Amino acid sequence: LNHILMGGAQIVSTIIVAPLGTVAIAANSLAITVESLCYMPGYGIAEAATTLVGQGIGAGQRLLTRSLAYLSVGLGVAVMTVMGVLMAVFAPELMSLMSPVEAIVAEGAAALRIEAWAEPLFAASIVCNGVFIGAGDTLKPAIMSLTSMWGVRLTLAAWLAATHGLRGVWTAMATELSFRGIVFLTRLFYGGWQRKLNSQGAGI
Repeated sequence: LNHILMGGAQIVSTIIVAPLGTVAIAANSLAITVESLCYMPGYGIAEAATTLVGQGIGAGQRLLTRSLAYLSVGLGVAVMTVMGVLMAVFAPELMSLMSPVEAIVAEGAAALRIEAWAEPLFAASIVCNGVFIGAGDTLKPAIMSLTSMWGVRLTLAAWLAATHGLRGVWTAMATELSFRGIVFLTRLFYGGWQRKLNSQGAGI
């Protein structure tokens, strides 16, 4: 259900971009493809975090599990920060690999440089979600993601698209990803999965 609703949000986002014209549509699609190179490592680290946290909880290793969770999130943030910097620096070159049209390259590069600022907190949201899945804490994080996507990104994108075009849409995306990252980090340090760890007792 979570994936269906998130996919629906992506469709709505495309509907918001569509009236901006063919250049915007092409730049948006190709920029998303380029950006995927940046966040793929984050999803890999999140998968590892899910496994490590699940095993740690199953073994009753409370302190080790918490340390592995924090280490995984820190690693994800570090890796995606570096990827974000590279994406910002080489945005025109990356876009030129996707399209020979100068207008598309320019729009896509501008979008990628806006998004680059959000990559550290985007990484935090990705890996934190992996931690929560490993701990069996899935319902509230899913609600948080959906609320952020539908309530922040799409609302803001629809508003900014009218005045700032594609750059407004990507500004909304970067704002929402940053907001989601902060919310997920708050849950990582203070949320429900911590109570599950504490209920294990004094395991080390």
